[in-house]
Amino acid sequence: MFSCVVSAQQLLVKSILFSLLANELALGRPIVNGLVPEYLEQFHFAVSLQRTEDAAGGTNRTHFCGGTYIGDGWIVTANHCITSFSSENDTIITYIGGHQLNGTDHWRVFSIDKTISNPSYNRYTLDGDIALLHVDVTTSDGHFLDSLDEMIEGTLLLPTRSLAGGGVFDSNVLNLIGDREEEHENEYGSEECHIYGYGSATFYGPGSNLLQYGPVQPLGHRECREMLGPVVAPAAANSGMFCAIGLADACKGDSGGGLVCRRRLTGPSEVESFDNARPYTLRGVISYGAGCGLPASPGVYADVGFYWDWIQEQILMTSQSNIVSSK
Repeated sequence: MFSCVVSAQQLLVKSILFSLLANELALGRPIVNGLVPEYLEQFHFAVSLQRTEDAAGGTNRTHFCGGTYIGDGWIVTANHCITSFSSENDTIITYIGGHQLNGTDHWRVFSIDKTISNPSYNRYTLDGDIALLHVDVTTSDGHFLDSLDEMIEGTLLLPTRSLAGGGVFDSNVLNLIGDREEEHENEYGSEECHIYGYGSATFYGPGSNLLQYGPVQPLGHRECREMLGPVVAPAAANSGMFCAIGLADACKGDSGGGLVCRRRLTGPSEVESFDNARPYTLRGVISYGAGCGLPASPGVYADVGFYWDWIQEQILMTSQSNIVSSK
């Protein structure tokens, strides 16, 4: 009986806290202590979600959240990014590819033709903070997406199981699939994980026109709970949310961006390059945290592996629906 009462009290406190922070979360969460990618195409799957508003002399575009392009027109982002977007005068567009936001490469800009919220999303606790967007390929250069799809096939893997399950850190963060799994069998510390986004470096600071990234390390639920406390930390190890901490942290405008992991370079003889056989695996979606870059304060992420069955189901249902409607 006591544990149930405590859980209810914690849920109430958490709900109040997130209600107070709703306006800040709606703005999303450069990366604190972030770096500009070493080579231009390192995060070619990075997405900027932007508001468009008609203004004198043209249309204003303002970045407010991030996302990850996973191919075939689909983007994974945070659910709170799209549920907080309610203006009738604004629309959402996507800028795909991780390049400078104020560039003139208009072929990277796409409107959205489908938005799918996760049914388990809780706007008070932010559990289930993951959503899908599909871009309208007719609104820009479809050839660009075709090329990007081919590129992503070999450079961005998708997880086949959850990272957050169990109270101990899952050392197989990469969770590589197919014949790559035996080739790059993983041990704790043999992988590196990065977050990326166009957000601000401080909570009240401006966003960045340049994509920035930084290193983080996923944590087990016990460690996360000890650092964040039971109110802010994910409710349970198998809740579909997990924590990560590192030299970098997400901040305002980074929400919806990805946490990706890949194997480390084996030594000085292995040279980094875009075509190197070190594909990233999309492990998490930036969700929330306590401030930006605070010492010993992890960020919280939606576990892509936990929701992978749901993601596949939504993509398949949409594909089948399009086939039927085209007949």
